[in-house]
Amino acid sequence: MSVGPGINAAARPATRLLVLLLLGSWGPARVWGATPSGEQPVLPQLTELFWALFLLVAFVLVGLIWVGIIRRNVRQRTESIRQREAALEEHYRELFENAHDIIFTHDPDGNLTSLNKAGEEILGYSRAEAVKLNFASLVAPGCQEAFSKVLSRLKDGLADTHCDLEMRAKDGRRVVLRASLRMQRVATKPSTIQGIAWDVTEQKRAEEALRDSEQRLRRSLEERVRIGRDLHDGIIQSIYAIGLGLGDCRRMMKENPVEAEAKLAKAVIDLNVVIRDVRNFIVGLEPEALKGREFKTALESLVAGMNESHAAQFSFNIDRQAADRLSAGQATHLLQIAREVLSNSLRHARANSTMVSLQMRDGSVRLEVRDDGVGFDQANLNGTGFGLRNIEARARELGARKEIDSTPGKGTRVTIEIPEKMLYEPA
Repeated sequence: MSVGPGINAAARPATRLLVLLLLGSWGPARVWGATPSGEQPVLPQLTELFWALFLLVAFVLVGLIWVGIIRRNVRQRTESIRQREAALEEHYRELFENAHDIIFTHDPDGNLTSLNKAGEEILGYSRAEAVKLNFASLVAPGCQEAFSKVLSRLKDGLADTHCDLEMRAKDGRRVVLRASLRMQRVATKPSTIQGIAWDVTEQKRAEEALRDSEQRLRRSLEERVRIGRDLHDGIIQSIYAIGLGLGDCRRMMKENPVEAEAKLAKAVIDLNVVIRDVRNFIVGLEPEALKGREFKTALESLVAGMNESHAAQFSFNIDRQAADRLSAGQATHLLQIAREVLSNSLRHARANSTMVSLQMRDGSVRLEVRDDGVGFDQANLNGTGFGLRNIEARARELGARKEIDSTPGKGTRVTIEIPEKMLYEPA
């Protein structure tokens, strides 16, 4: 069996040393077979020892070769893993750099640690500038408190969260971001918050424009309803009163021409007032608002304008203190409500007397209009009358309590009560 010159050369010094040690211990006689007391010769034992050493050296060499093979495979695999990691790192770097959305990282206190190219373009800050900034400093003042709460929740253990943030770009532009934030916790590294943000500025502008459009439409519809209500309660009632006066004038033409002429002159004046009010509505102006203390005078003028021949059937009990607690708008609303109720009393109720009262009741101001007319059955009231709807709408705008009490043959009572918290505080 040939072992090879290299192995023989390596094993020869060790073999010689071992032989010398054996010879020194046992002596020549034992080596050459002169064995006292019948002992076995030493040479066969040396042969066995030699082969044992040979096998040991062989195993060591095989182990070294195997270790070398393993090390080579480990190096190859390590290099393969390193290349894959480098490829993945390059891939994610390309994703980070070329993403259309903003990708950023910052520490738990908000200090930016990285920002991709999209973030530079949208926010206007270079990376060198960004890493010197705190993300919260880029958030608009109105959103900073909300962002601080988001950071606190992440620090307290929340895995991820979403929020909308209004940012200020470097050039002052308003940028709205929809951000997704996640806390990354690694045992050997400080915690980092990773964020991906979408620029939703245009979407928010479109939503705000839509809301503004809806609000304008709603205001337009409300204004249309208000104008219709004011036309009904004011101008139409005035025209109706003028019509009643002209009817009386027609009957008086032959009996009392002088009084009839006076009524015609008054009708002309009233028509001019109506024309003025219509013109004000056309140009978008409201009729002149009343002051509270003028409420009684306005009611008396209203009744006089309706029909002079029926003016005696109306009576008033107006508390000056209650009138002074009314703002101009409240007085106007109450006057229009009273106008509607008085007109109904005159046209439909066939009442002999109608009383209008404005009094203080436990801090509230209470308007009450009561007549002794034919009344009506409230059970059959379907609520479709335009006048009743206007009374309801005005009471709602006043924040007042409305009550209508009527029984067939027993007259009608309408009560509007404005609570103290809604009243005007006179100087």
